Amino acid sequence: MMSFRVQSLRFRGVQAPQSVQLHGRVLVFACPGSRVSLGENVILNASARRNTLEARGPILIRTTNGRAQLLIGNDTGMTSMTISASQEIVIGDRVLIGAGVIITDSDHHVVRPPIGVSRRFLPMPAPVIGDRVVIEDDVFLGARSIVLKGVRIGTGSVIGAGSVVSRSIPPGSIAAGNPCRVIGKIASE
Repeated sequence: MMSFRVQSLRFRGVQAPQSVQLHGRVLVFACPGSRVSLGENVILNASARRNTLEARGPILIRTTNGRAQLLIGNDTGMTSMTISASQEIVIGDRVLIGAGVIITDSDHHVVRPPIGVSRRFLPMPAPVIGDRVVIEDDVFLGARSIVLKGVRIGTGSVIGAGSVVSRSIPPGSIAAGNPCRVIGKIASE
């Protein structure tokens, strides 16, 4: 029997198998026509009881237009974080996403408005194919990291807490900082 909470995700347009687990507040704002898909055994955790560090708020999943896609792979876990997709965000299998992480594929505001025009009153910029975000399998994103548009984080990489990832990170990397840069490699066994 499917849980009421998984049914509520489906009601909001999310493709979610019965094995998805939800703990605490999970907010979904999916535009009509957009696609949000969760893999098997995904855990969405916004409960402090279920986290060793913290869980300070809800999980927020948002698509900003009817063409956006957000695809989350199997066995991925996330805690009190925000994902906002305007173009496409793909998160692989067995990805761990720490508390307070933000993942976005948009600037959300016009960066260079026309002269004499306030960006405050301009619409959100149109999505661009090169802005997609890909987080490959077995990545760990430390608490309060920010992953910005156009980034690919390679398989098995670890991103240190509080990092701002504005450039792609190769597979098997340890990366941290603002801006995030590679500081080591994961030792192969």
